[in-house]
Amino acid sequence: MSATTAYALQQLLNATQVASFYGLLAVSYVLMHAITRRINFAFGALSIWASYTIVNISMWLMLIWPGHVLLPLLIGSGAALAHTVLTGLIIERTVVRPLVREPSLAMLAATLGLALAMEEAMRLANDSREKWLLPIDGLDYRLGGPAAFPVMVTGVQIIVVIVACSIGAGLMLFIARHPFGRIWRACAEDLKMAELTGVNVSRTVMITFALASSCAAVAGVLMTLSYGVASFSGGFVIGLKTLFIAVVGGLNSIPGVFVGGIILGAFETAWSAIFGPNMRDAAAFLALTGLMIARPQGLFGGAVRTEPV
Repeated sequence: MSATTAYALQQLLNATQVASFYGLLAVSYVLMHAITRRINFAFGALSIWASYTIVNISMWLMLIWPGHVLLPLLIGSGAALAHTVLTGLIIERTVVRPLVREPSLAMLAATLGLALAMEEAMRLANDSREKWLLPIDGLDYRLGGPAAFPVMVTGVQIIVVIVACSIGAGLMLFIARHPFGRIWRACAEDLKMAELTGVNVSRTVMITFALASSCAAVAGVLMTLSYGVASFSGGFVIGLKTLFIAVVGGLNSIPGVFVGGIILGAFETAWSAIFGPNMRDAAAFLALTGLMIARPQGLFGGAVRTEPV
């Protein structure tokens, strides 16, 4: 294997990890948009909410239990998931439910303001500082390549991809086979008709928002485990990127958003490898905008219902 081929393979592995975060977070948008036809900007902030939770709790436990790393991380991950889902349920009850039948711009504006308020709250609560985890020493595996440039994959990368793929596959199976999945699909197809047949729409929205918050929380935890940092300033940009991914992938298609995540992950990794990280976000947004112009309906059409709730 030549050094050029090894470099390309290494970047592909890195892109797979990045795509895992984006795909999971974009699923949050799809789950809610499919049944409400409303854009919700809160999920990027919820992912950062989970990041700060795992860092703060894990580091506190590591100080109490010197020498322990895995157990504090597991407890911190569970606490981040529970805390974020609870926060999501509060948001659903106080913000989403009152606005779900209002004009679409009301939900967009309210959740945008909420996301900015959550980021500011995280900044103030953490003294305007990014929070860092202790480095996680994991097994590194060599997959090949020349001695001068070996192709490596870390244990954290393997865990991230496995967890993201498992959740994505499990969620698609859940939507396809579980009774709630049939209710969700019915609401995505025709919400008013589903309500006329006896579906409890409020309960369906609540459970869907809890699932979406869980996906956002897992994405935040995986990002933190990968990069070791929680930053209050990243929620809006991450949320906007994944919203673009959701639109490009077909705003109502769960498989489509994972494809969109792979596309963006590959693009960002390739851009960083060739041109460096400068202007990466701007280039990514331009590329996503071009895809939206070329495919206004997304790569996958998703549900066909177009009328407002």
